[in-house]
Amino acid sequence: MKNLDLQKFAFDNNDYCDFSSVAAKAVAGKNIVLAVFNSTGDKLLAVAGQKGLTINRSSESIEISSKDTEGGWKSKIAGAKEWSIDIDGVFVPNDESHKVLGKAFDDGEPVCLKVIDKKTSKGMFGGLAVITDYPIEAPFDDAMTYSLTLEGMGALVDLTVTPPEPDSMPEGVAGLEQLTVVSVANASTVGSTSVYVNPVKSGGNKYKYKTGKTVNYPAYMEDCTSLTDWDGTAAIKATTGDKIIIVECNSENKALKAGVAKVTSKA
Repeated sequence: MKNLDLQKFAFDNNDYCDFSSVAAKAVAGKNIVLAVFNSTGDKLLAVAGQKGLTINRSSESIEISSKDTEGGWKSKIAGAKEWSIDIDGVFVPNDESHKVLGKAFDDGEPVCLKVIDKKTSKGMFGGLAVITDYPIEAPFDDAMTYSLTLEGMGALVDLTVTPPEPDSMPEGVAGLEQLTVVSVANASTVGSTSVYVNPVKSGGNKYKYKTGKTVNYPAYMEDCTSLTDWDGTAAIKATTGDKIIIVECNSENKALKAGVAKVTSKA
């Protein structure tokens, strides 16, 4: 029997299941969530009860028409840009996110916000904003609801272009967790460092590492097979002043947690 290249006929040559199509790559709005950091910046909170989310971006126009403008058409150039975010949903007064938002509104303080994609566990946009509108409705025959308008202070950063490291996710959304990594000079081997990690890895997981002048955090569940295995105790050959990243992976080498430290090796 003649051997056939089955891969060549995958999905019937994509005749009717085209995974490269725009539709297959579209993003579902239900996965896009607004989150805010608490006042200390150590906790990211998905705004509870949210349903609608609109990101507004606009730019002023400056007219530069003159008698020399051809054809009688106005001529303009772009001026200052601005952005805002509108959300609405079911009001959950005891949720921590609304307590943070309520305090920021009362105090007139800005909040640090982040728009995330729950499905990919990646940030999309981030920035600093002030709350300018926060009405709460309590109709007789329906659930209590809220709407919220946040107006930007400075740039709305596109996190798909400049992703933060690590890319924090709110509780309940899977994301790369932070490890605390410390590097100290190894007691006996010149050119080696002893590394300590907190918290220690879970049973069945493994450590991977990489050193260099610069190191990058992996995305959550990114394949880290190319990184070097580490047993969690052995001294690591590294150059003082370089960076070292320790990644806790599952049994399939997919990243779960990571942390970075500056290397100190025995001279």
